[in-house]
Amino acid sequence: MIKQHKGKKVEVSLYTKVKRVAERRFAEILPTIIDGSYFAVPKKVPTVREVMDRYMREVSPMQKGHDRNKAIYEYWCDFFGDCLLMSDVNRSLLSTYKAKRLNGELMHGKRKAGESTVKKELSYLRQVFSHASDAWEEDWGGYFTNYVNPVKKVIKGMSDNARTRYVIKDEALALAKTLPEWLFDIVIVSCETGLRRGKLARLLKTELDFDSGWINLPQKTSREKNARPIKMTKVVRKFLLKVLERSGPKSLYLFTDEDGNPYSLNRISVAFGRACKAAGISNLRLHDLRHDFATRLINAGSSLFQVQHQLAHSDPRQTQRYAHLLPENQNVVDKIDGTGTTTILLRSKKKGATANAVTP
Repeated sequence: MIKQHKGKKVEVSLYTKVKRVAERRFAEILPTIIDGSYFAVPKKVPTVREVMDRYMREVSPMQKGHDRNKAIYEYWCDFFGDCLLMSDVNRSLLSTYKAKRLNGELMHGKRKAGESTVKKELSYLRQVFSHASDAWEEDWGGYFTNYVNPVKKVIKGMSDNARTRYVIKDEALALAKTLPEWLFDIVIVSCETGLRRGKLARLLKTELDFDSGWINLPQKTSREKNARPIKMTKVVRKFLLKVLERSGPKSLYLFTDEDGNPYSLNRISVAFGRACKAAGISNLRLHDLRHDFATRLINAGSSLFQVQHQLAHSDPRQTQRYAHLLPENQNVVDKIDGTGTTTILLRSKKKGATANAVTP
């Protein structure tokens, strides 16, 4: 409790439990309390937790990365706490978080975070603050008016570390011997369609149209924003029919266990990891089969636009990360060997040399 200049007692929240921080904030606002200007306009600096909570309620649920946002939100809550004010979030504080995550001093899980992971975490915070500045400018007494987002310069220059991984022939041969039958079917469909793990695990029998040869994905399933059909290859059709016949009428889902329940994402990933280990394969994830699908399309002559459509990417830059030419197909430069501009330059050089030779 402190006294106002007229002698009236008022209560002021300093939004911290740390005495040193409270004393500093108190010293900063004391002059405005004494002259009465502190109470002239109701103004409140929000806590970071307040802003993030509102973002998670009003914005994140409509985004395709909501599940990832929930995990990152928890990371930032642990780092910031409940009472840290937005005014105390600066580049120095964020750079400290970045450094601790990269050097392994601050870990979420058993592995040290890579630059791509830390960039995603900082990107989430940048989105939260940017949205607050754009949409909530008049809230919290106008705190976000002319707000400068401190995350932008911290995240600048960070790499995405795009992953380049596809399945080579020897790995496929080894996996064929170690994959359990139920997972083998899922892997085949993944390799032939590029569908994400979440969609494969929740694939409905009603989405399969064997007459037309399409898998009809409805709108807003998994991370898909728009309804889109997936063409069945002959291999996919064969395996889907086999799984359908084996599953029976127990469940609406296609890939299910003995009780008719769809496989959990964790069970699928763990089983795939064990199969890779048994096959002597390292650094291969189930999601890499999506990379493999895109790579095969590119090497079969598909355009990036076609691959983008097959993978349901809204941004073509996402597709470029998946589209890798296999080493044996990187000899495309042989097709231009000695042609076009090179031919013109060589011919001109030769004629010039001849002309110089006969000129006295």
